[in-house]
Amino acid sequence: MHEQRGLKPLKALCARLKIPTEHQQLAEAVCREHLNVHRIDELRDATVLELLGRCDALRRPERVARIALCCEADKRGRLGFEDADYPQGETLKRLHQAALSVQARDLDTTHLKGPAIGEALAKARVKAIAAAR
Repeated sequence: MHEQRGLKPLKALCARLKIPTEHQQLAEAVCREHLNVHRIDELRDATVLELLGRCDALRRPERVARIALCCEADKRGRLGFEDADYPQGETLKRLHQAALSVQARDLDTTHLKGPAIGEALAKARVKAIAAAR
């Protein structure tokens, strides 16, 4: 709920300041997902893949390091956590790399068509995420 409440004022601020679309999309992803990144070690492997999908991280891999940095800033911005470690950022980047390492061309899709290929790719990526934990 906390994440969703921040989206409307964020969008209004971005419109008022004429923030470039790429930056606004990144800010929206961070606003929406920062609490999930904070608790990434508690998320199921399939949920991590869904998180990466919502952040468009599979199409735009450069976003992951930026999201991790913003989430670290969110944590360190709290009183008493200024010097705290933030291993979740490295975990996010590692699991993202694991998911990216699996490509559809690497799978045996000879008997698969359409959506079944996407499902097989997602399953293989979830396995890769699990192996990278």
